[in-house]
Amino acid sequence: MKLRLNYFALAFGALMLTGCGGSGLAGSSDDVDPLTPEIEDEFVPSGPQPSENAKVITSSDGSLYDVSGKPILLRGVNLQYADNPSSRLAGVASIRDVGSNVVRLMLSTSTSAAELAAALDSAVANDLVVMLSLDNADTIACQDDADYLIDTATQLWLTDWVSVLAQDKYQSHLMVNIANEWGPMNIFNANSIGYDEYIDTYKILVRRFRDAGFKFPLVIDAPHCGRDFSAFLGGRGRELLASDTQENIVLAAHAFGSRWNSRDEISYAAGQLAKEKLPFVISEFGGSGVYGDGSIDHKELMNVAQGETALAVDLPWFGTDDTVTYGHTFDSPLDFSQGSGMDFEIYVPANYQADGKLMLQAVLIDSNGKKATRIFGTAAQLIPETWTEVNVQIAGTEDLHSIEDGFMLDSVLKVGFQVSANGKSPEVVGAIQFDNLKVGLADGGNSDAIYSANFDSGLSGWGYNYGAGSSASVSLQDGALALLAPWSASSTSTQIGYPGIVNNSPAVDLTQPMTLSVDVFIPEEYAAETGMNMQFFFNGYGWNGYAGVGYTTISAFTPGEWNTLSVQVTSLANDSGSISGGFPVDQPPQQVGIEVGGITSAKTQPLLFDNFSIVPPPEAQVVTLYESNFEYNDGWNYSFGLGDASSVTVTDGALAVLPPWENYDPAVQNNRQIALAYTSAASLRPSIDFSQTMTLRMDIFVPESYRDTGMNVQFWFGANDYSGFAAIGFRSAANGLLFGEWQTMEVTFDSVTNPPFGYISEGFITDRPPRQVGVQITDVKTPQSEPILIDNFTLERVGGPAVPSNVVLDIPFSTQAEVDAFQVLDFGGSSFTESVLNDAKSLGYALDPFGWIAWSWIGSTEGEGDTVGILDLSTEVDSATSLTGRGEEIIYGDDGIANTGDDVSF
Repeated sequence: MKLRLNYFALAFGALMLTGCGGSGLAGSSDDVDPLTPEIEDEFVPSGPQPSENAKVITSSDGSLYDVSGKPILLRGVNLQYADNPSSRLAGVASIRDVGSNVVRLMLSTSTSAAELAAALDSAVANDLVVMLSLDNADTIACQDDADYLIDTATQLWLTDWVSVLAQDKYQSHLMVNIANEWGPMNIFNANSIGYDEYIDTYKILVRRFRDAGFKFPLVIDAPHCGRDFSAFLGGRGRELLASDTQENIVLAAHAFGSRWNSRDEISYAAGQLAKEKLPFVISEFGGSGVYGDGSIDHKELMNVAQGETALAVDLPWFGTDDTVTYGHTFDSPLDFSQGSGMDFEIYVPANYQADGKLMLQAVLIDSNGKKATRIFGTAAQLIPETWTEVNVQIAGTEDLHSIEDGFMLDSVLKVGFQVSANGKSPEVVGAIQFDNLKVGLADGGNSDAIYSANFDSGLSGWGYNYGAGSSASVSLQDGALALLAPWSASSTSTQIGYPGIVNNSPAVDLTQPMTLSVDVFIPEEYAAETGMNMQFFFNGYGWNGYAGVGYTTISAFTPGEWNTLSVQVTSLANDSGSISGGFPVDQPPQQVGIEVGGITSAKTQPLLFDNFSIVPPPEAQVVTLYESNFEYNDGWNYSFGLGDASSVTVTDGALAVLPPWENYDPAVQNNRQIALAYTSAASLRPSIDFSQTMTLRMDIFVPESYRDTGMNVQFWFGANDYSGFAAIGFRSAANGLLFGEWQTMEVTFDSVTNPPFGYISEGFITDRPPRQVGVQITDVKTPQSEPILIDNFTLERVGGPAVPSNVVLDIPFSTQAEVDAFQVLDFGGSSFTESVLNDAKSLGYALDPFGWIAWSWIGSTEGEGDTVGILDLSTEVDSATSLTGRGEEIIYGDDGIANTGDDVSF
């Protein structure tokens, strides 16, 4: 699917919906319902109106429906009709010819009623939905003059063009996009009050359309040139819907720039819009390399728009002790004993989280049907109606929470999820969804080994090195290295080794961590050798010195069975049981081997060795949790301290911080600091997990005038419950803060409770993501005229891979066959049956399909020089065959118009 999620390791909580001073969606007044506010409106309709019984496209619960009641998935193209109506009119038929079911007609303030009628007649003749959009590059798009929009939209739509719009023959085809890309700039913050005038303006216009008798869908573009979908979040989309007597509102966004330039960003935006339960459409999108690093991938967008599937489990709960395990059965048992990882995503409805009791566990079942579980949380610990990534690491049985007697971790046949009522009322119901299940095994690490030998076809350069025996003591036996030396009370030890390690590529770096591992079979006749021991060893470069590591006695082995000897070396110099003076740890080893000791008598059966490996630790996986280059304010706001919202602004692509600093007064604490923050940190995906190592980084410019003020800067987190504070990475002039030049501040920490140069308030919540992450500036003791500038703020999670690289199971739940194969493994409770539980699972949508309209058929102005027009789909307005490369991809690609667009009934 994607990374459209929160990362879960311990316990995360839900976003608080009610803040201080009020409740609900929009304010604290007890006298006004924010969903149906009183709007003074002097408009009196005077033109013709459609017939009362004229059929129109309708909407319900996030979907559009044609007049036959069939869902509509919009697939089409923008036509910049107003630029040249006489020549562009032919484009309507061409757009239909490539399989579109919708054309978005760009109108302007100069479009005449006759020109509008001609375009609508062509759309009707070609069986197209037509979305009309009012545009003006100077006064509407990317502008926010509410009075101008209200007056202009009313004049054009409901006066100049009303005689055309009101004709019944058009009603079943029409959608009206009231204004193209109108609304405030630079907000991008779902919690901001800066959208209030934008929402109120559209409420007025929606009411005017309905008063004029129109019932067709009204399309509302996002502000900031169509890109700022946050304007619709926080209940504002539903607020628009509640203001519409026809409840026929469609939200629209334009996918250009950094807010849309990855699959994660597209999926996140679409997922957030879907939560408003209104239809939404991407009515323009870029791609094709436009805007450089900010360019989106149009093929990625079209793929996401097809919807993202998941395993949905909608259980018919009967009792408080109901439980079920769904899972996968391997073809044969697998060895999980060397370490394993399970990674998947889960979505839990809000009512489960509110109840809190539902328990979720990972399950392993061995070849004998014995079960072991690992609890990964209860519903109370999950953020509701948000995709959460769950990662379960199992190094050994000590990481399992419930183990049946006789369970064999080295013979796992089935893996899955267990969902248990755990005391939950049967009345708490809803579809729980799982997605992207991946299971990986360490398998001794051989897949990641920098050196390994399995002796399947020979000794691979291994042989006798020292001690009892000779070269004849080492042989090949059934795909393993066999050692049988003439041991005695006076000659108890033997070394076998591989001298070719000195030339290994990549070279073995003895200064770095590594894991040494080998499988060993000790025949039962060795059981009486109570002093027997075994360890790995290295000879230093040039045969200088010896280092032994991982000394293990026979008591740790089971004679008569295969065992694994494994040792993790963090530092050879510190972890060696014995290391000779002058051993060159900074050079590759001359030889690596195994030393066997303490065997006091002759034996008849050899020791067997197999699957020797040297494995470095997995490369740290760096996941960017949040980043901003402050092209816009990106949801950053004043948080507390001196100043107010005006103290934090965006200037020339950087965040500028300038509160009204005052002369130092030791009696007044608050006049010496300001804290600013990204205020939506709790909703990041993957989310901030304080149990993981993280890095905070930013570029900062402190003007020279601050040098002697005694100031300092640090990063900070605001706790999930709004009550705690944690500061990290304190920097002042005394420890590296520079003045008059840009510098990068960076801090990496593995525990917020013990951060470098920091402070944490008592009771700070660490098992849930913080509400805020930001910057605190303190102890500026004199007034200042220049702002401190902040840029390129980044928060990263640093850790190993989600699962070991030997992936043995990868189920994206993209087909019904994958869902069918994920079967009921176990269940309990008073009334569950296997048949009922199989019926309870289905192929659901993690993200429902959504509509899109490509920009543009012809005449786009994007690009520079020879690339102007790079977003065009066609080189000729009246041809469905003269397509550009972009046009071929958008129309005939796997997820393009021709393959995904369905006809609409009128």
